[in-house]
Amino acid sequence: MSQGIETLPRVLPLAPKWRGLNLRRLRGAVVPVLVLVLWQFVSARGFISNLVLPSPGQVLLALQALAVSGLLASSVAISLQRLIIGYVIGIAIGLPLGVLLAASPLARKIIAPSFYAIARVPLLAWVPFLMVIFGIGEALKLAIIAKAALTPVTMNTQRAMTAIPQGWMELSRLYRLSWFTTLRRILLPATILPVFVGLRFGLIQAWSALVVVELLAASRGLGYQLTMSRQLFQLDTMMALMLVIGIIGFILDRGVAFTESRLASRFGGVV
Repeated sequence: MSQGIETLPRVLPLAPKWRGLNLRRLRGAVVPVLVLVLWQFVSARGFISNLVLPSPGQVLLALQALAVSGLLASSVAISLQRLIIGYVIGIAIGLPLGVLLAASPLARKIIAPSFYAIARVPLLAWVPFLMVIFGIGEALKLAIIAKAALTPVTMNTQRAMTAIPQGWMELSRLYRLSWFTTLRRILLPATILPVFVGLRFGLIQAWSALVVVELLAASRGLGYQLTMSRQLFQLDTMMALMLVIGIIGFILDRGVAFTESRLASRFGGVV
């Protein structure tokens, strides 16, 4: 009995913390739940025809049909493959370019004006031009996705590198730290958060660009299936695909955010 009483002070203080976490999660679910309830109410009352606004039940049945047919899995796999390849290309160019623009005054004079001019052109405006260069095959899709990720990754990497206090680097030289120690103790903690802001935003941009380019020029993938369902007036299928696209985008963003949090904790960043 006394042993149980002794453990109470260590258990009870955790309760408010967990209650706070649960309350924050519940607050985030308020708007989706209200939208779902309103959607079901409007559909059940017949205020809007189910041909125009399918009910939540119809959308779930359409989603189940897509999953059973295997069409959903194959479309998701194709779209994610395109996203990963294009996103990696964008990062592979954007990270070194951002470091170069931050480290080299000559690069800022020669490359930066052209880069920022190109970055200000909306992504959709590049589609016709890139179609002329790459056609409407896979190269076009990868180029659009890479372009979408490239701009935020480059800009945030450059800002992160230029924001490192010069005194820190001088301290590294003073103590004759190895490049690995400098990277781990100075560069990573100082740059990891702003760089990951660019990576997260670049991923969001890349995912949006993927869907857009599949809507315009694709014969497979989620965007293509979305276009086909609209042309066939299968609105329940179209809304089911929109739901899948939104969920995947959310999962991708949370995955990068989780990686950012773990790396920031490991290397001394602040989250």
